Parts: sequence; structure tokens; C-alpha cells
Amino acid sequence: MKKMEYLDKLREKLEAFGRELQEEILEDYREHFAEGEKQGKSEEEIIDELGNIEDMIQEMIQDLPESDAEGVSWEQEPEKSFTYSEAFKEVVLKGGVAKIMVSQSEDEQLHVTYENNGNLSSQMKYELCQRQENGIYYAEVKRRENIEDSKDEGDELIKLKLFGRTIISYGNASNFGKDNHAILLTVKLPKGMPKLSTTVSNGDVCLSKLSLKEFKATSASGDINIADAEIDNSEVNAASGDVNINGGEFLKGRFTTASGNITVSGARLSSGNVTTASGNISVKEGSVGEVKYAAASGNIVLNTVGEEYECGTASGNIKVKAVGTPKKASLNTASGNVQFSLEDATGVEATVRTMSGNAKVAWKEETRITAKKGTFRYGDGACKVNIKSVSGNINVQCV
Repeated sequence: MKKMEYLDKLREKLEAFGRELQEEILEDYREHFAEGEKQGKSEEEIIDELGNIEDMIQEMIQDLPESDAEGVSWEQEPEKSFTYSEAFKEVVLKGGVAKIMVSQSEDEQLHVTYENNGNLSSQMKYELCQRQENGIYYAEVKRRENIEDSKDEGDELIKLKLFGRTIISYGNASNFGKDNHAILLTVKLPKGMPKLSTTVSNGDVCLSKLSLKEFKATSASGDINIADAEIDNSEVNAASGDVNINGGEFLKGRFTTASGNITVSGARLSSGNVTTASGNISVKEGSVGEVKYAAASGNIVLNTVGEEYECGTASGNIKVKAVGTPKKASLNTASGNVQFSLEDATGVEATVRTMSGNAKVAWKEETRITAKKGTFRYGDGACKVNIKSVSGNINVQCV
């Protein structure tokens, strides 16, 4: 393990703590690395000295007081639940820092549950606001008015020993070991709900076993997870979070993330776009129709039954394993490699072109051709394949 990997892992493990405490501890670890490097030690030797991150975290937890603030109680805010019998045409959820979880209702009613498992400071800062307007139900987790972002009386005073030095910091450590999202907004939709819209800042959105005509989800830094859903029209946008789709059927979908990954497993995507800037795209164990995949600096990996494959990336690699006889495949990358595998095909017509890389085309056991560019036809030529790479290698295999 290298220095950056170790620090990234440490940062991930500290996410449940207050931001101020996180930075205090990370800065101490950075200083420890810097001092070790001055002494001529390797990154591996310094990491051995620092020890296992999980063990360190557990030792810290044992030393954490429940509260050093006199008179502060850390009792959990009671759960708040609401039930509505109205037939809404749309549900709009704004979670903010909360995690939104949406599933199917067991009856014909809308059920909403708000739960704040944070410390007293968190419970004082946030509240659930609800309203109904023009047949639309709105629920929003928002900050209470006149609550400042600065240190509150309810924040914990935390004292820790690290590298022989005492760290004194205000932060929230009460939720370590639990779900990082202390605030949960759980919603159960009645069958036949036409439209759902969700928005979060750094919370996650989790959707499971729902049937919708339209679904919109937006997240700044949280993940968006969709499992076993049937949705006619989907629009999912995450800035730095991941998009995960497990099972289900999507007639038309647009799934986008800036720096996160997009993973699709066992789902049916009929048409749409899957796009990420610096993340990776992975699609497996399902089927796709007319779907376009695009990544700026990430990789695209597809292993699925498909009618058409259209992939483009600037500096990433493209790897497609197709089953059956797709109509066509268009794969383009600037500096990455492209590998296209075709199984059980009746024929292929492959056009390949690379500037500084190599291109290889193989049809079953019969022919292997290596060239910079060219068009090669085998069988009935039913699958039209067009692959371009500027500086990468191209490999087409038909078995």
C-alpha cells in the first residue's frame, strides 16, 4: 500500500466524525509521513509504523466521551411518521444531508418517516417540512431558521491522544460504526404513483422495487442506488457520487455523473445515455437496446446482450463482450485500447483504424489479421463494427 492509498482509506474511515476532527487527524498523519520521508524512510516503512487504520479507529472510539458538555443529553429524537390517503400525481423529496430511501407501500397510502439519529446539535439543526399543492406532495429536510454553521453548544468536545499529542476538537463522533447518514427520510409510495423526484446534497438516494412512469434524481456528492425498479423515463444525475443500478427495466434513461462511477447489473436498458466525466462505466448480466455510453477519462466495460453498442471515451479503455448478433457497434477512444468480443455471431464486418497502435481481427479459428486499418468481412457480415483509436490498440475477436 502506498501513501495516497493509505490516506484515502483513512479519510474514508473518518467520514463518520465531524469535519474539524477529520482534518486534525489527517493533518497529523500527513506530518508523520513528511517527517518519515525526511529521515529517508520508504512509504511502506512509514505505513508499518502507523499501523492498521481499523485498529487505530477502534482505540479512538474507546477514548471518546459521550459528551463533555455539561447538561447535554444525547438521546435520539423520536421517530416521526406520517400517512396520507390522498391520490397524489407526484411526490417531490428534498433530502439535503439526509439519506432518502423509497420503496413500495403495502397498501394504497403514502407513508413518510423522518428519523434523526444524530447528536443533539444535529437534531436541533434539521427538521422535516411538508406541504401539498396542486396534487403534489412535497417533503424537505432543511435547516431550521436562525441556526448558525459555527460551533454549537451541543457539539461534543473531543479529546484524543495521537502520536503522543492531545487533540482537542469540536465535532460529531456519536454515529461512528452506524450508517454515515444520521438523518433518514423513508418513503413508501402507493402503487400507481406516476412521478417521483428526489434531490440531495451529500445524502444518498436509494430506490427499490418501484414501478414509475417518471423518475428524477439529483445528488451533489451522494450516491444514487436503484434496485429492481420498472421505470418508463429516468433522469439520474450525480455530481461526485456513484450511480448503481441493480436489476429492473428502464424504457428510456439518462444516467450521468461527473466524477463518480456508473454500474449497471442485471438490468434491461431499452434506450438512453450513460455518461461520466472522470469515472468508469460497467454494465453486465443484462440487456441493452439503443444506449450510448460516454466517458471522458474513465473506462467503459460492457458484458451484456445488446442490439447496439455505441461507446466513446477520451483517455480510457473500452472493453465490450457481446452475445448474439447485435446490429452494430461503434467504439471510439483517443488514447485508450479497444477490445471487442462477439459470441455466437453469424457474421461480422469490422472496420478498424488506429494511428500509432496495432489492430487485430480474428474470426473464429480461421483468420487473424493485424493491420493499422482496414475493413474485414466474415460470414454474412450481419454485425457492423466500427472501431477507432488514435494511439491505442484494437482487438476484435469473434468466437
